[in-house]
Amino acid sequence: MKRRPSFPVASIRAKLKHYADIETFECQLLREVPVECRADVRGVLWHRCADSGSLEGEPFIALKRPVPRRSVYDIKELPSATVAAAYSGPEEASAERVYQSIREWMAAGRYRLAGPKREIYLEGMLEIQFPLGA
Repeated sequence: MKRRPSFPVASIRAKLKHYADIETFECQLLREVPVECRADVRGVLWHRCADSGSLEGEPFIALKRPVPRRSVYDIKELPSATVAAAYSGPEEASAERVYQSIREWMAAGRYRLAGPKREIYLEGMLEIQFPLGA
């Protein structure tokens, strides 16, 4: 568990057919957000996962300075959260094992999910975060 601070992000929320479809929106976001405004943190918020019957993701880029408002992306604050976090390789099978491990840990500790799951891109790895509620 760790505490993550809030920070401003540019993001695009999208309904998807497949997890890999998120890449289209990530590329669009990278084209639209000026390089000089980007901070080092990038990732995806997963609002709904495929097992819920609908898939909805939101790629984001942390901002280090204000960006021009555009219709393609939203500007908002990624809220602070206490998260259950673990690391994964970038492959889907590795990520799914980490997701399952965090779910089991949360069930054992009787924690509940308190917001969208987060994937933070690191060099060659993912940090998977589940915001926790009381």
